[in-house]
Amino acid sequence: MQLTKHTNAIFWALAILLIYAPLFRASNIPLALMFLQMMSLSMLALIVFGNEAFSALRKSHLIIISLILLVPLTALLPIPGSLWSILPGREIYMPVMLSVSEIDEGFVKSLSLASSTTEYALWTLLTPLIVYIATVNLPRNHLYTLVYILLGMAVFQATLGLMQFGAGPSSPLYFGAGIDNAATGTWLNRDHFAGFLEMVFPISLALLAATVGKSKQTKSPKSNWRMKLSFMSSVKGNQATIYAFILILLILALIFTKSRAGVGLAMIGLFVSMFVFANRLGGNNVYGSVGTIIAVILVLAMIIGLAPVLDRFSADPMEDLRWTIFSSSMEGIGSYFPLGSGAGTFPISFPFFQPLHVDLFVNRTHNDYLEWIYNGGILSIVAIGMFFVLYINGWRRLWIQNRWGPFRFIQAGAGIGIFLMILHTTVDFNLHKPANAVFFAFILAIFFKTNTEEAEHQRHSRKQPRKRTRRMTDVEASAPVSTKHLSSQAVD
Repeated sequence: MQLTKHTNAIFWALAILLIYAPLFRASNIPLALMFLQMMSLSMLALIVFGNEAFSALRKSHLIIISLILLVPLTALLPIPGSLWSILPGREIYMPVMLSVSEIDEGFVKSLSLASSTTEYALWTLLTPLIVYIATVNLPRNHLYTLVYILLGMAVFQATLGLMQFGAGPSSPLYFGAGIDNAATGTWLNRDHFAGFLEMVFPISLALLAATVGKSKQTKSPKSNWRMKLSFMSSVKGNQATIYAFILILLILALIFTKSRAGVGLAMIGLFVSMFVFANRLGGNNVYGSVGTIIAVILVLAMIIGLAPVLDRFSADPMEDLRWTIFSSSMEGIGSYFPLGSGAGTFPISFPFFQPLHVDLFVNRTHNDYLEWIYNGGILSIVAIGMFFVLYINGWRRLWIQNRWGPFRFIQAGAGIGIFLMILHTTVDFNLHKPANAVFFAFILAIFFKTNTEEAEHQRHSRKQPRKRTRRMTDVEASAPVSTKHLSSQAVD
């Protein structure tokens, strides 16, 4: 995409949106969410009226975006009441609807159990989709800046979370949220804050791996070791120190969220990163096999050190209840299949399947996949399946054998962060939180972005003229040097 006024405007709008999204309860309150949606719609207008709108989107991605939008749009289709009443799961609502309203058998209703709720879900869904489209349409230099903004926001949130934990549950740093002593940042839920951190920390680890050992090898061992020792005082050495500090800060904040899933996924993320980055330190791996072995040892030490922390947070009040909700949600899925109940209608329809001994209001399944299928039926199953196919194919496109550029490292870190969220969302509802959905869409777009930096580097290298010096023959090397030639050199 060419650098135009539209491109710069999209960049600034996206930067503001990434900074704003988590500030007010992670946009989980109506006014904050409304402002987030307004910013995303203005960004969509900039994309549509740009010269190359949607040009960076591959056909498969356009298909899955359309499929995702079809889930709420299909549920809003109006159908006759006589047909609505015979659809799966709807018959139990007919006596209630006829008794509390003045409608008759000939009424027209949307496919969804609650059309207003589905409309709200549609508007909420638009924001992360627009963020994804905007991100893939931006050039790589803008994406570098946005990644740094993301890391800056993560550092701010992690610092706030550690201050919250240190100050205690009555600290004003919780902004009246009334949360137990745990790091939550500006989120209302520690698990959702942990979900944000686990998406971001692999990116800081990727930048660290891309920065360490960028200098070139030399044949002299003394020179090589001198170069390695002087690395820490160089610009790249300072960058590596900053990325290492960010990584440690994010992992510490993740630990002090006291989220079992968060700590467990941090261990998984470090383990996966070890395989992805250990043999690619700095692209050239200038520290050789020793550097790789040290990286593996450090990661394993961090994982072993986190194991007691995970045991410390072994008490989970939702552990038993979560499986009960899963079982009841499966019953609801079977009742509404294949059409689903309609996007966003889980909280109002689940009481029909909720066990009597569960005396709490259950607003989420604590498993996003089950809730999407509950609401969207077979369309959601197809969309989820297609997403996993695209994600696996994204790794296949990303993984090349030759030297990696810095942006490819960032993409690999983004892919690991997405993988951790894929796992986390099986036991929680992270992606139903607006801020987390925005960051997920942004990081996913980074991962899927077409990368041409290595090809550009090769083309640039071929264009550079090579200067060759003629090697002296043995006769020329043994010939006496002319005094006249030396005197001319002295004059020069």
